[in-house]
Amino acid sequence: MKKLLYTILLIVLTTLTAQTQQIGMYSDFMMNAFYYSPAYAGSQEALVVNAGYRKQWAGFDNAPSNFHVNLLGSVKNKGKVGYGVGVYNESSGLMNITGIRLNYAHHFKLSENVKLGLGIQPGYFQYRIRLYDAIQADEGDDILSGNVYSTNAFDINMGFNLYSKKFFVMASAQRILGSMIKFTGFNSQLQFHFNAIAGYNFHFEKQKIELQPSILVRYTEPVPVQVSPMIKMKYDEKYSLGLLYRHDDAVAVIAGYTWNKRLSVAYGYDISINALRKYNSGSHEIMLSFILNNKKPTLEELDDKLNNSILEDTNKSSK
Repeated sequence: MKKLLYTILLIVLTTLTAQTQQIGMYSDFMMNAFYYSPAYAGSQEALVVNAGYRKQWAGFDNAPSNFHVNLLGSVKNKGKVGYGVGVYNESSGLMNITGIRLNYAHHFKLSENVKLGLGIQPGYFQYRIRLYDAIQADEGDDILSGNVYSTNAFDINMGFNLYSKKFFVMASAQRILGSMIKFTGFNSQLQFHFNAIAGYNFHFEKQKIELQPSILVRYTEPVPVQVSPMIKMKYDEKYSLGLLYRHDDAVAVIAGYTWNKRLSVAYGYDISINALRKYNSGSHEIMLSFILNNKKPTLEELDDKLNNSILEDTNKSSK
């Protein structure tokens, strides 16, 4: 009888892990691009710390939730060698995933305005299943009482980032190793992930407006391709407002504010547009980003800024 119970338990655990293979998502993917591509590290020419929390499907018991903290930058803020480290936690139902990612990226100058970043991101994560929280058919079952099953996995993510001040195209392959590693308890269960992000920045200097249409494409076998277009508007380098549509899933509104070009905070709210809409009151997401230090302007850049300021003052006085 005990053997049969353990066999049933193994089947349940396998089903749970198979259903939770897709890496967590964020609606404000541009504020957490490092989460989707290791080649993003170093592209900002600054040392940045960011954090985020997402609570999916409020009103559902044990609904998915994500939390992360990242530190990323480039050596001497020169935008050539990028580095990063990220810690994250994802939970869904009885399962909890805690992991750490290290990051290395190298950026090449293709032209005066265009750069290409290539990144690699090894990581370690642990899966835990809280059996003591399981709803038991027979009260007092000693197999489910007070147990936590855990296992671990190693993996590597790789990606590229082609970008300039006007546009960006980045893509990554995540969980590349998968079943190639045999000595861990969970690598054989990992599913390959593919992410791609592209966008363009429109600057309207007189109106102090920046408009950024972008799109995120995600694929995880056997889940269908998920497409999420987003448009975000920023005014006076302080206030931002975005609208996202996630195909066959949800629409999201994202609002943010930036203090002194250093501290940014954003809040996002998702409304389900599928059958789940009847059973939840939306998803909530908050993101924080803080620039610890950034690249100091060169003498040439300071001189250009001074000349532009003098020219603007001259034009104003001549009107």
